Amino acid sequence: MNLGVIGLGVIGKAVVRAADEGRVPFLVSAVATRTPSNAEEFLASLRNRPPMRNLPEVAEVSDIVLEASGGPSVEAICIESLSRGKDVIINSVGALLERPDIIDLGKKHNARIHVPSGAMIGLDGLKGAATGEVESVTITTRKPPKSLKGAPYIEENKIDLDLIREPMVIFEGTPLEACKGFPANVNVSAAVSLAGIGPNLTQMSIICDPTVERNVHEVEAVGEFGRSFIRIENVPSENHRTGILTYLSNINYLRQISATLIVGT
Repeated sequence: MNLGVIGLGVIGKAVVRAADEGRVPFLVSAVATRTPSNAEEFLASLRNRPPMRNLPEVAEVSDIVLEASGGPSVEAICIESLSRGKDVIINSVGALLERPDIIDLGKKHNARIHVPSGAMIGLDGLKGAATGEVESVTITTRKPPKSLKGAPYIEENKIDLDLIREPMVIFEGTPLEACKGFPANVNVSAAVSLAGIGPNLTQMSIICDPTVERNVHEVEAVGEFGRSFIRIENVPSENHRTGILTYLSNINYLRQISATLIVGT
């Protein structure tokens, strides 16, 4: 199968490299990036260099298109791909929370939108639990200050992260609200909400914690199944906003698509 990749940051490069080395059963048919010159050295290092194309061309020559380029690009990627009947894999899942029209577009053209687990573990259990009655789902994200710098919520509320010396709750609300204020930081909350009880009922807290070096996520769910509590401490990649698990999750998801044995909900 042919895979198109939009975005050549940490996630995009890891996926393209895995395909080039035969670790996922896809041929990278084309790639696109906002900064082609920055990707030149990486592309030159591949055994089978994919061509650089614009978004419509990537969608045209691919069976599946993977988004690894950030929330602002999600709408265009979905429109170009889904309207051609091509599946998409979305990492910036927060961009989908207020866009039911994108879901409808996929239905209209018989194309699917895939969301890897990304930086979170345990989504399979949460999906199973949400088949029954779930009373509450709460997610607490704890991040070092450098991971939160530049977020719209931080800028709008004039929060000086450099002055925070101990763990401090800087946001409480829903994933829908969190993804607006922290579009590059809390896509994990969007995935949790979609797997569980939705972005309006899930509750979220964000803690700025200068004592941690890793991005920490805790999810608690309570329902007829019982209670679950999941905690993960993600090792950041070279991009401190993206954990290593995020790109590993994408690689595994691509393997799973054509696997004979599939484990998990």
